[in-house]
Amino acid sequence: MSLHLSPLTLKNQVHLNQAIASTCIGGKTPLSTWSFPPHYIWKDLFTFSWTDIDGWLCLFAEYSDGIFMPLPPVGPCSDIGSASGNPLKTVLSQVMAYMEIRNRGSHVTRIENIPAALKEEIQGWGYTLTPKDSDYLYRTADLIHLKGNPYKSQRAACNRFIRAHRIRIAPYQSTDREECFALFHRWVHQKENIPISPLGPNEDVARMMLRDAANAHRVSLQEHRELGLTGRIVRVDGAVKAYTFGFPQTSEVFCVLLEIADRSVYGLAQYLFREFCREFQAYPLINTMDDSGLPALARTKLAYHPCQLVSNYIARPS
Repeated sequence: MSLHLSPLTLKNQVHLNQAIASTCIGGKTPLSTWSFPPHYIWKDLFTFSWTDIDGWLCLFAEYSDGIFMPLPPVGPCSDIGSASGNPLKTVLSQVMAYMEIRNRGSHVTRIENIPAALKEEIQGWGYTLTPKDSDYLYRTADLIHLKGNPYKSQRAACNRFIRAHRIRIAPYQSTDREECFALFHRWVHQKENIPISPLGPNEDVARMMLRDAANAHRVSLQEHRELGLTGRIVRVDGAVKAYTFGFPQTSEVFCVLLEIADRSVYGLAQYLFREFCREFQAYPLINTMDDSGLPALARTKLAYHPCQLVSNYIARPS
């Protein structure tokens, strides 16, 4: 079968977010990827496109190996249970057939970021579902107050940082872009200078991912306003040493999209994370996205004691 795909641009942001907000599938998932920015910032590594099938918005991503869907189709489901059958099942069969033809039956054909609420239903239609890295979800109040023994180390790091430096946290502006991008490259260099052996077998993968992430950070720094991102920088003793960006994922969840903090400044990362979360205490929950399967990042995120690991699945043809 053939589908007419349109390039994904910033003009489609409202349409995609509205489709996600209005769909009745997925149980109003807090998964960070059920929103526009986490996809668009990777536009230099993937070619994103979309189409509409009977009112269902279908997002595709293509790279050298083939084409896949970074989200399941989202759309109306008022006809579920009717004589015409389940509309999501019908659309899934169409997009899977399209990808299999485009990919010539390769393993690339898949649909990512399927919430747990859809797992059993999609499995029942004959697809194979495998776990993807879970998102980390926290109570915002816990991240602000850092109370008790579970947060002893983070609290101590913040206090030591505050005592040792002159600090100014401020809204990110476009004039900060070059200084922030230079900080990103310095941060990557710091990471690459850490010996691999103490950090585990996946560390070489992590370093390749860091180099790929330069594109996503560049897009975020350049197009933050258009993407509706809130950015903050931290100047330490006069120099930019950290930055972060985030966005409201739902009315209940604020998502921290990315964060960079100079590794040589002890306590800076903990301070930035706490202060950024403090600004968004109107949202009861904070999502810090997944850990990309990296043990070191997982340890850091688990140390903040998430209230939920949000399950996430990949569907493939059986």
